[in-house]
Amino acid sequence: MIKFFLGLAVVAFTSFCGRLLARKYRQRSGFFKQFREFNERFLNEITYSRRPLKDFITSYTYEGEFQELLRDFYVFLKDNSSSLSFLNDGQKYAFLKVEEKKVVADYFQMLGKGDSVSQKGYFSSVKDTLIKLQNDAQNDAKRYGDLYVKIGFLCGLLLLILMV
Repeated sequence: MIKFFLGLAVVAFTSFCGRLLARKYRQRSGFFKQFREFNERFLNEITYSRRPLKDFITSYTYEGEFQELLRDFYVFLKDNSSSLSFLNDGQKYAFLKVEEKKVVADYFQMLGKGDSVSQKGYFSSVKDTLIKLQNDAQNDAKRYGDLYVKIGFLCGLLLLILMV
């Protein structure tokens, strides 16, 4: 009876470990989905409303890591800092690849700089890159996210069989 409960605990633990490993891919997928929405809203903002950048950032709510990024960027704008050092935080945005961090840094470096025509041109050109990053992140989340959960569960079952 003890082996049974211990085996269930091992299967639950390894499945949980698989979910933890898959978390990175789900975070990336959600981040780039919201990033693309933000870009679409910003393009509409440039074209029609033209509110100040600080007002625009606070007017919409996002969730997860993208909301943290916007909060950090808002502080960056408030403090009139010269560099986007918050993107270099190793723990906060560890789920992003180096190239993706560069795209994000370039994007936020250009946000609010220049006239509306040049911003509209730049952010329209970034649109295709964001779509590609979102699609890649979603494909990785589907492929590797489910894979890690299944591998964790199967490793637990293997350990359970070896215990019995």
